[in-house]
Amino acid sequence: MFRNLKRKSVYVVMSVIASLLFTSIAVAQDAPNSADDLPGSGWWTGIQLQNIGAAKATVSINSYQSTAGSTPIGKSVEILKDASTTLLPQDLNLSNGFQGSAVVSSDQPLNAIVNVTNLEALGNGVANGYAAAQYQGVNAPATDLRFPLVKRDHNGKTTTFSIQNAGSVAATATATFKVGAGEFTFTTPSIEPGRMVIINPAAAGVPAGKDVSLGSLTVTSSQPLAGVVSEHGSENPAVQLQSTRAFTPQDFNATLYAPIIKSEFKGRFTGLQVQNVSDNDSLTINVTYTGGEGCVGQTFTSSATGVKKGASATFVHLAGGNNPMPAGCLASAVVNAPGGQVVAIVNEAFTGSGLAGNGGRQESTTYSAFAASAATTTVKAPLYKENSNNKATGLQVQNVGNAKATNVIATFTDANGTSYVTTAHSIEKGAAWTIIDMYKKPAEFNGTTIIGGVYGVTVTSDQPIVAIANESTYPFGNSPKKQDKNNYEAFNK
Repeated sequence: MFRNLKRKSVYVVMSVIASLLFTSIAVAQDAPNSADDLPGSGWWTGIQLQNIGAAKATVSINSYQSTAGSTPIGKSVEILKDASTTLLPQDLNLSNGFQGSAVVSSDQPLNAIVNVTNLEALGNGVANGYAAAQYQGVNAPATDLRFPLVKRDHNGKTTTFSIQNAGSVAATATATFKVGAGEFTFTTPSIEPGRMVIINPAAAGVPAGKDVSLGSLTVTSSQPLAGVVSEHGSENPAVQLQSTRAFTPQDFNATLYAPIIKSEFKGRFTGLQVQNVSDNDSLTINVTYTGGEGCVGQTFTSSATGVKKGASATFVHLAGGNNPMPAGCLASAVVNAPGGQVVAIVNEAFTGSGLAGNGGRQESTTYSAFAASAATTTVKAPLYKENSNNKATGLQVQNVGNAKATNVIATFTDANGTSYVTTAHSIEKGAAWTIIDMYKKPAEFNGTTIIGGVYGVTVTSDQPIVAIANESTYPFGNSPKKQDKNNYEAFNK
């Protein structure tokens, strides 16, 4: 997790499991865990740091074992201006079984993405481990964290939460679960500054099962906190994982933007989970969808009424129910809650037919919707893969400005500081541009061919924009590599 200190510091929750491993959210153990924790073993994490400052960055990382009183493990790196670097467990000098958190400090501002997986690669992971998730680092910890989605064996899925003390003194944290079965609370043991604890619904007595465990979570403390949610099944080895950071009060807004919504689109669908974070105890939540591929030029609406304070409303984009879109529609969404404030996440998974076409192996992702107040004319994506090691990233950029259309330019910068700049691209109001397979599109770079590799991407516009980076195995639908899909929110600057 990230927090702003005098040297522009970053806080990261992490663990190491089974071999030289580093992950953001798992309980460290080699045997299969309970159904309420990340299943199986082999979890590890890479951190992608992007220097968004005006000069080369000197960066130090202190990794804190979750065991109270242990000495942090140090590491230093340098990152060129506009470039990114990847740090694996072995790069951070972490030993087997490490579980804890980290503070990353820099003399230049940084963005960071944490990639959590059990994929067997680079000396880490386990055989047949295909799970993967990404989440955005937190740069504004708070005493009030919100999570719109809680599950405990709801349709076979459970959420686990990692909570880090980003304050200056030890403190407890109180978790309040509001689910179908009622309200349940749990207070953590004391958490030292910089260290983390794991909270799951079982700790608060939330019953397991469909619907009774579906709901939301609020975590509070006297000290600022940073948090991450992980959604997972119970299979071993794990084949899917979804993750995103906690929301803080600076994310609360009456209007939110969701760049990627899928209504049975190419075998995929999304669920939009919106949490009422205001004092309005009977909130109406409206969603407006702007159609893209498969429904260009069309708009659709949906709503939920009487949403209680702290509770969530669910919008599932499958045929029937409260889904107003036709099958085969790729869209962007605007969420509006008159007289209140909300936060939201979007979950994406295969439909039944899509799952069958993928050999029964689910590939799921989660991302956080953007508050209207967060939208800017520049977004940065620290981790973008262009035909790299059988991986590729799609970047979905949504125009959330008031003008009818916006002109957008994307700049790709590799670890050596070499940049490739696209020509201007127009995006209609409310719609999105999908940046993908750019090495096949030299015309986008005035005839220059971008090479395969890993990049940091900066997108600039003359109107406010937001963006989601979605990573998949490559070539799409025909990759020799098996892995869960994963995504993260680009940073608005």
